[in-house]
Amino acid sequence: MGKIALIGAGGVIFARNFLKDLLINPGLKGTSLTMMDISAERLENARRMFEVIARAAGRDDAEVECTTSLRTALAGADYVVTIFRCGTMEHQRLEHDIPARYGVDQVVGDTLNPGGVFRGLRTLKSLFEVVDAMEEICPGAYLFNYVNPMSMNTIALSHRARSVRVIGLCHSVQHTAEELARYLGVPHEELVYVAAGVNHQAFMLKLEHHGCDLYPALRACLEKPEIYRKDKVRFEIFRHFGYFPTESSGHGSEYIPYIRKRPELIERFCRSENPVQDEYGIDWNIMSAGVGGASLQICEKIAQKNAVEMEAIFSGRMKVDLTPSCEYAMQIVDAIENNRTLAVNLNVMNRGLIATLPPECAVEVPCLVNGAGIFPCRIEHYPEQLAMLNRGMIGVQMLGAEGALTHSREKIFQAVAADPLTAAVLGLDEIRAMCDELFEALKSEIEPEFFQ
Repeated sequence: MGKIALIGAGGVIFARNFLKDLLINPGLKGTSLTMMDISAERLENARRMFEVIARAAGRDDAEVECTTSLRTALAGADYVVTIFRCGTMEHQRLEHDIPARYGVDQVVGDTLNPGGVFRGLRTLKSLFEVVDAMEEICPGAYLFNYVNPMSMNTIALSHRARSVRVIGLCHSVQHTAEELARYLGVPHEELVYVAAGVNHQAFMLKLEHHGCDLYPALRACLEKPEIYRKDKVRFEIFRHFGYFPTESSGHGSEYIPYIRKRPELIERFCRSENPVQDEYGIDWNIMSAGVGGASLQICEKIAQKNAVEMEAIFSGRMKVDLTPSCEYAMQIVDAIENNRTLAVNLNVMNRGLIATLPPECAVEVPCLVNGAGIFPCRIEHYPEQLAMLNRGMIGVQMLGAEGALTHSREKIFQAVAADPLTAAVLGLDEIRAMCDELFEALKSEIEPEFFQ
């Protein structure tokens, strides 16, 4: 069996899914695992989580190597999974608050918008270190990247890599399929769909149950307030462009110029009408609805929740859920190592997969996986109105990736200027001033070549 290196394993709650998926899969027994994090304290928590899951799964034979050395983790690796978070909540707050003062009301700001572009600069600084080390230590290995901004990172890493095979992984397609199954009242496992586009803005091109087209039933949901109100932005995109997108309403509202440019539109389409808090004080309706600024506070509460949950697991007060997660990483490893056929949605370089999108952009398309590797599928007759929406994101992603690769502040400005939300509310001089302020505020986190 092959070796997996999990980079950023100290983010224990997210890493738990990968550890669980590895340890409960009999086809992956014998796989070697190394967990790496720059924090020895967080890494120790990851080790404890591995042991708890191994006991619960009856895998007392399972072993793991833990290290704070990237080079040690990569030695002999066949699959490298990056799940780390760069910087702190304060850096994310700067990426939200500075654009907000200029009138750019982001929700999360980790995929597009000024926040997404500058998060990409911060993140690629570390991802470049990983891919460069892989080229030296484990050439030809797969890099499974979960770190946002997914498309900008996929483009930049693919251009930087020589032998390393760069694949971007996300769970927005799987989550959307689960949500649509609930809206339509059909078992999720019986839903048949084809999704394609770009990350966080792919579309359900086909949606069926037992050979029956579900789109008429989904269109009827536009007239059902109890469903429509849960997902207003996505249903409005569906209403006007004909297909249902794969990112939540709040997050998805960041990527188009139609919603977040005026307070009354945000109030109409993004304000939650049914606030409900869980036991940790997290209002998931607000998070999904995308009220500007709320996501930062919610992220802090999620971090507090995760700390409480982790301690409950370690103390035995909370059992580990051994239900397989929806994450693709370990399913792909299993399919390659055991020559099983698997169909998944992955982020890869386009190069003709969707003919009406630029060849050097990143697309999210169905891929077939087996013992020979990963094979992206070409999408024929992609609807032009969807390509139009995608191109609004792609310009930002390609320019941002080019700026990161060449250390060009001008390309980064142009990437932000291309952003649909930013362009809807700001003039060019305002965008340039905002970018200069973001560069200065985040100077310690960005490669120094940008300031020479």
